[in-house]
Amino acid sequence: MNRAKRVAVLAVTGAALLGAISPAFGVTLERSRTGVHAWSKGTNGAIAVKDTDADSREVYANYDRRYNDGLELRNSSGNGTTVYSGMDTANYVKALQACVAINFAPDDCTSWAGDH
Repeated sequence: MNRAKRVAVLAVTGAALLGAISPAFGVTLERSRTGVHAWSKGTNGAIAVKDTDADSREVYANYDRRYNDGLELRNSSGNGTTVYSGMDTANYVKALQACVAINFAPDDCTSWAGDH
């Protein structure tokens, strides 16, 4: 095998290994609906939830991390505020869903973004 072919094989192999080790690196996970916007960007080490409507409703995100599923981050601070989870790039966010809490009715949630 000549040098150019070896370099090409190594580049493809390296890219495949990087994807297997860190599948969420550089992936933006994002969901919005009236009243809520949730996202995780870059290394996906943290998640953010923003209340985008002055409707007096609490908003939240359901999310899964690499090693933990079924997590929730709530924002009860009101319109225009954003709350953030702790940063953990080793246990990165792999999926999220944005929701508006509705009293005495099913909550209004988006579809999932990412690998749920």
